[in-house]
Amino acid sequence: MDNDIKIGILIPKSQQYPALDKDFVRGLKLNNLKVKFLVESIGIGADEKVIIEKIQKLNFQEDVSIIIGFFGHNNVSEVYQYASNNDIILLTADLGATLPYETVTPKGVYINSFGLTESCYHLGNYLTEKKYKKIATSTSFYDSGYGMLSAIEYAFKEENHFSGHYITPFVPREDEALYMDKIINNQEPDAVFAFYSGLYAEENAGFVSQNKITQKYPFYVTPFFINDKILENYKTNPHNLYVVSSWMQNDTETLDFTSEYLNAYSDNPSVFSILGYENGLILKTIIQKTTNLSFNSLIEEINKLNIAGPRGTISFDKETNRTVFNHHIYELNLDSLNNISFRKIETLINDGHFIKAFTLSAKPDKLGGWQNAYLCH
Repeated sequence: MDNDIKIGILIPKSQQYPALDKDFVRGLKLNNLKVKFLVESIGIGADEKVIIEKIQKLNFQEDVSIIIGFFGHNNVSEVYQYASNNDIILLTADLGATLPYETVTPKGVYINSFGLTESCYHLGNYLTEKKYKKIATSTSFYDSGYGMLSAIEYAFKEENHFSGHYITPFVPREDEALYMDKIINNQEPDAVFAFYSGLYAEENAGFVSQNKITQKYPFYVTPFFINDKILENYKTNPHNLYVVSSWMQNDTETLDFTSEYLNAYSDNPSVFSILGYENGLILKTIIQKTTNLSFNSLIEEINKLNIAGPRGTISFDKETNRTVFNHHIYELNLDSLNNISFRKIETLINDGHFIKAFTLSAKPDKLGGWQNAYLCH
């Protein structure tokens, strides 16, 4: 590889997760790429015009034709189309928090997603197989604006397994912990599906430490639900808490990546770190295998890609240009030394059909939700 190779990085900022940009770039650089990185900020990742302007700058001013970006979902197809029209390879990462209605990925654009909505869909199938008939949902006003509920609902199909929904108001009431307790208890659910992120996950941790609701029912949550306060609460009163995700930090099967990251940065990797690392690994592989960095040569190598990564085999689906990873159920465990770990108890096989179905589905007329990248504001 040659230090003259220039790679563009487009990265958002987040008040909820201030380390997002640092973690993503650290993960990327862990691959020891011998290239020159040119980094551009794209704000909260919600404005496609800003993103396209940054692509133009990198392309026309710096002659960059390979760009790695962490994007949201709003009008992102315009960004994809612009890159493709200008023969720019765009390796994108996202959290997969919305459903990709009518998103045909154009030539030269590749999407590596953390797959939050996919996790929720597979969780829905898993809960159905366990014969759970009544599922309560618990989330915040903010998080409910994304696609997690739609995804699990899609899995339930005609059978409505929801016993009811509890949503924390944007401005919580004085006795919010009691409201949560009462609303969920009244449903007498078999399990609770809960998803919160950032500030709202912190807020929720305060409520559940007051009302002890997580000790009454099995809770199935996304990784962003977990924070220090939740873990401390768990140590005091171990209970049935399960995380559905395509990756967890201390999963024994991905310890090599975690240890390498820890050794390099004296810090544990986050979801953003692993997305950066995978995109860097993809980039490293295709650059090493391509004699010239022309648009078509790079595409040829990406289409042949089949490499081992922390979440399993990294390759792109030929129809959607998206990575496809299995999802897992992790159970929180407490050992005799009071150390918490996440033990993988189920693997939910993913053939990619769920996301593919939405890329071919027409967008609903009244599709609500937020415009910014999930977790970024």
